[in-house]
Amino acid sequence: MTRFLLLLTALFLSINFQAQQTNLSDYSYVIVPDQFDFLKSKDQFQLNSMTKFYFEKSGFNAYLADSAPNANRCDGLYANVEELKTLFGTKLQVVLRDCNDNEIYRSQEGKSKYKEFDKSYQDALRKAFNSVELLNVNQKDVMLLSNNSNTAKASLIERKQDSKIKELKQPKVSKVSGSLLPDAKFSNYSRDGKTFLLRKTTEGYSLYEETANAEDGLLLRGKIIVMDNVVKYMDASGKVSDASFDPSGNLVIKDGSSSTIYLSVN
Repeated sequence: MTRFLLLLTALFLSINFQAQQTNLSDYSYVIVPDQFDFLKSKDQFQLNSMTKFYFEKSGFNAYLADSAPNANRCDGLYANVEELKTLFGTKLQVVLRDCNDNEIYRSQEGKSKYKEFDKSYQDALRKAFNSVELLNVNQKDVMLLSNNSNTAKASLIERKQDSKIKELKQPKVSKVSGSLLPDAKFSNYSRDGKTFLLRKTTEGYSLYEETANAEDGLLLRGKIIVMDNVVKYMDASGKVSDASFDPSGNLVIKDGSSSTIYLSVN
């Protein structure tokens, strides 16, 4: 009897999981607010931009509220991150609602016990998104509203519009002091089957490897320092090498005659 109940529960969870996955993929975009209710300022601790980044990494077409596409409201989902009460540390959940304010999805709880506020919130958010990534969402193309009709009928994005949407997913690279540098606060990279997170800082960038061996899931591999027209990479041991970004956003680290390339992941 107990085994039967366990099988029945597993079947129910599996069906519910598949339904959630299908529903989320049926929407074409997700809007992330510029500020969450539990924060005191816009993008405090970079939580809003990190939320957008993690949604894109999980197969969503994600936009911050101030850059929302001109599309049917009910084609999109509306994200929020909620802080849950806890005696110690930080606990966050990711919530998705439709245009009628119906809750469509709620992630697992992301928990962190770091004492520093920024580190604790960022760690809890990353852990909350672990369950979102498991949904394997693949949202359909965004359908913009036609400006040529008084009824504003939805139409498929034209090639030029489609290319602009794709550019939002790719790491934007701008030329600064003669060097190509990513504009995004967070960029995703891969090398030798491993995934890496590039975080923009005041002095340049920090490169983290995503690994379960690190306490917070992110292991600092090195820093990219930008000074005028000089770009250098310093690894965790203090070794300094030349660094550059190509037009596609790939990170190239040169050590003498050898090069290590981190491929940009859209």
